[in-house]
Amino acid sequence: MRVCLLPKAAGKPSGERSECAISDADLDIVLRQAVQGLRQARVRYAIIGAWALSLWGKPRATADLDFLDFVNEPGLERVIRFLTESGMTIDELWQQWNPMLRGSQVRFQYRGVAVDLMCPRDLHDREIFRRRRRRRVGSEFYWVVSLEDFILQRIKLGRPRDFEDALSVVERFREKLDLNYLEHWADQLRVGAELRYIMSL
Repeated sequence: MRVCLLPKAAGKPSGERSECAISDADLDIVLRQAVQGLRQARVRYAIIGAWALSLWGKPRATADLDFLDFVNEPGLERVIRFLTESGMTIDELWQQWNPMLRGSQVRFQYRGVAVDLMCPRDLHDREIFRRRRRRRVGSEFYWVVSLEDFILQRIKLGRPRDFEDALSVVERFREKLDLNYLEHWADQLRVGAELRYIMSL
């Protein structure tokens, strides 16, 4: 059963993230549609953000999907073509509000779900593709950011909710974490103090 959809003016993308969860069935349809487009474009990807959190840590209600895609700007344009041909709509209003992200990130709207595609922005983002993991979602397998890289990504963002997300993964998987990898990249990203704080809790 659908809980609710992102309200928006008829025929106009909202520019906003989804404000509430939708049904698992609808979200699964959007996930499969997005990944099908990425596969057709022959682009490596990793699911990041709140959906990765639901797989690795504490489930959080969300109607958003975030992907890190191993592409440059021309490659992103190719992915955009495949996804728009599949029925997804570019959120033009969001693009207008975020002009500095043009060429490195794009947002789609599909069945009430905001779908963000992001290009790597630093060396650590590129490392994510070497360590991504296959996880089952419903009847399909998808590539998902690793435990350690999820933690590092959330610390990089640095918002209170991001620290809570990182901590939820640490609490659940502390014994499985590669501490040497975490410490190495935290130092490279200059977030070593933040990582040590989270690991001390």
